[in-house]
Amino acid sequence: MSVILRTYDQKAEVEDPQQNTLLEMARNKGIFITSSCGEQGKCGQCLVDLIEGKFLINEKEISVSKDKPRRALACRTKVKSRDAVVEIPKSSLIEFSGKIVADFTVKHKDFDPPIKKLCLQVPLAVLESQESDRQRLEKEILKHISFSRIHIPLAVLRMLPFSLDKGDQRITVTLGRREGQWSVVNIEPGDTAPILYGVAVDIGTTTVVGGLVDMTKGEFIDKISLYNQQIIVAEDVISRISFIRSYKEVVLLRSLVVDKTINPMIKHLCRTHHIRREDISRAALSGNTIMMHLLLGLSPKSIGESPFQPVERTPGPLPARDVGLDISPDGIVDVMPSASGYIGGDITSDIYVSGLYEEKELSILIDIGTNGEIVMSDGDKMVACSTAAGPAFEGYGLYHGCRAFNGAVEKVTFDNDMNIRTKVIGGGKASGICGTGVIDFLAEGLRTGLINQMGRFDKKMLDKHGLKWEVREDGKTIKACIIAKEKDSALNEPVVISESDISKILQAKAAVYAALNVLLDVRGKTWRDIKKLFLAGGFGKHIHFKNAVSIGLVPPVPEDRVEMIGNGSLGGAFLALIEAEAASKMKKLLSRVEVIELNRQKSFQQYYIDALFLPHRNKSG
Repeated sequence: MSVILRTYDQKAEVEDPQQNTLLEMARNKGIFITSSCGEQGKCGQCLVDLIEGKFLINEKEISVSKDKPRRALACRTKVKSRDAVVEIPKSSLIEFSGKIVADFTVKHKDFDPPIKKLCLQVPLAVLESQESDRQRLEKEILKHISFSRIHIPLAVLRMLPFSLDKGDQRITVTLGRREGQWSVVNIEPGDTAPILYGVAVDIGTTTVVGGLVDMTKGEFIDKISLYNQQIIVAEDVISRISFIRSYKEVVLLRSLVVDKTINPMIKHLCRTHHIRREDISRAALSGNTIMMHLLLGLSPKSIGESPFQPVERTPGPLPARDVGLDISPDGIVDVMPSASGYIGGDITSDIYVSGLYEEKELSILIDIGTNGEIVMSDGDKMVACSTAAGPAFEGYGLYHGCRAFNGAVEKVTFDNDMNIRTKVIGGGKASGICGTGVIDFLAEGLRTGLINQMGRFDKKMLDKHGLKWEVREDGKTIKACIIAKEKDSALNEPVVISESDISKILQAKAAVYAALNVLLDVRGKTWRDIKKLFLAGGFGKHIHFKNAVSIGLVPPVPEDRVEMIGNGSLGGAFLALIEAEAASKMKKLLSRVEVIELNRQKSFQQYYIDALFLPHRNKSG
């Protein structure tokens, strides 16, 4: 049995499909098809063209031929014949890019990377001396570094005699700094000193973003993003903990984030820039505590139960082979430290990157993502809390929601005649709408009266302006508004936002609003006392602040007090790669953070209910 999978630039042959869906078959061959609904057959993004063969679609067998091809969902289709041909259109392939990943702001950048390469001429062994190859190597290394301790793993030591022979005693040693000593990460023959890379990765609950860093210059070469494939089994962190309780499948969730998400991103970067995995010697990973547990194969079950304590808050540095990353096997992996089970390394990164810890007056940091984390500083102490906002802000779970990649509607405005104007990332036709576009739409809809305070459409206005559409979800017909007409859409239908989408966004923003008010109450403050507001998160750099205020997502502070740092989590991972002391400084910050558990705050629920309205029920707050 042979199944041919073809894309615009790739061809793969599958000898044994093993009853996998076409989506699974493609993924196993390194062809990544878009699927944002967890392979439930709802999002319609994994469309492929069946060219030849017999197939099983939703348990119904069909036959196709070259003259009568058929389009089908890859997540719902299996191959039944001995031979088959499938074409995967470019529009169905995952976009390994996105505006979201490119933007973050760092206030400092002290270039002193904890990884370096030394090109050394190791003296030949002589009869007059009993020094081993290792001893002679260590002598040469110690001429260049101040540390007296050097660790050489056995796997790396095995490379030494081969490299000395092939390089005629001239070798390049890669050194990584970890826990008060330098460790030899790699040994290569000849001079490879100019070739030194690292990867920085922000592991979000919904979206994973990362980039390749030239460690000789301290600069990003490329950045990419991908949905966290753990979404296949559960959308949010609580659901993933529940999944582990029910099925005891930590290994599965670890594989989904390492093997199906991060490693494909690394392979894509290596292939694009023509480098080997061995050329990447260090990785820095940032994410919430539960994501870090699942990445490392640690059960996060204890985080879901009182007193919500993790297995580990400050893991690493770790060998890449233990983590399972496709970089140099003895490369070093840094994991950003967490303050608690729900205030993770991503927030530690935010605090460090923004400089919040240095602010003397009342300052707030809000990281808007699948989890909404808020940190408040009013001097030496910081208080923090976390709330489950859900993945709606990142486009996941919305009818035509998507990440901020080419084809996503990122901006929406209404003119005086109620014509909708959109801005599409990369130009061209719209293939979905990302979080910033949805916020703009809600703000504009509220301003014009198209959407009422409860998030419902004015049916007469939809009809009058030709914006009416209907979608089917869970067997129900739901009102929707057309954002991009079919002629302007890359889909086979208009791009729309439904009332169900609006409800999900309102729930997400209500969680953030309620959490902020609880923190202010704890310190006896109001939003009027805020002197500085830092916005972080996947779309924090591109959000239209006035629109975010008008829907009640963020407090109405003067714009000159607002600083948008973008993806501070990725920024923290980047600084950990290029600043030798960054990771240790982040650990020291944790002693200043007091964590507030929202489930013990009686006011949270009332604030949440108030914020389910636009902008919220109590407009003065």
